[in-house]
Amino acid sequence: MPPIGEESSRLAWAQSRPRSNSNRCFTLLELLIVISIIAILAATIVPNFIGFDTEARISATLTNLNTLRTRIALYRAKEDEYPASLEDLQTKTYDDLGVQQPYLEKIPPEMISAKAGNNSIADVTAGDELPDSGGWAYIKDKAKVVVAITSPLDNKWGKSKGQVPAEW
Repeated sequence: MPPIGEESSRLAWAQSRPRSNSNRCFTLLELLIVISIIAILAATIVPNFIGFDTEARISATLTNLNTLRTRIALYRAKEDEYPASLEDLQTKTYDDLGVQQPYLEKIPPEMISAKAGNNSIADVTAGDELPDSGGWAYIKDKAKVVVAITSPLDNKWGKSKGQVPAEW
């Protein structure tokens, strides 16, 4: 066993000597491999998420449109008439096994004209021009609700490009 002084001087010499760069850094080849793996993953994953938001907004709008149409049919079945306005779905109630329920708690939003949704209502008759402002248009004399967007969808809507929401 070496004397204590010799051991500490060997440790000091080992710690003070410069380390080679290959022990502390990535090589250029390693960096290129990692970057190429990240690029391949990004190229396969990112296209799956592009357009996801627009497709979800169209699906939500179609679901909300069907909800409104179903509630109008329920109103007709219970009241023997169609609602004069979509607001009637919120204000009038029906007897559901002894419990008074509104036909609709709130008007669901249309998600095409705004990301946050648009639940505005325009009451029109069949001869009137439909608004192009978003929200819902209720054609009173036909008891039909449509999306109040009469212009065709543009490129950002992917597969739905060219469709007119008021025709759904």
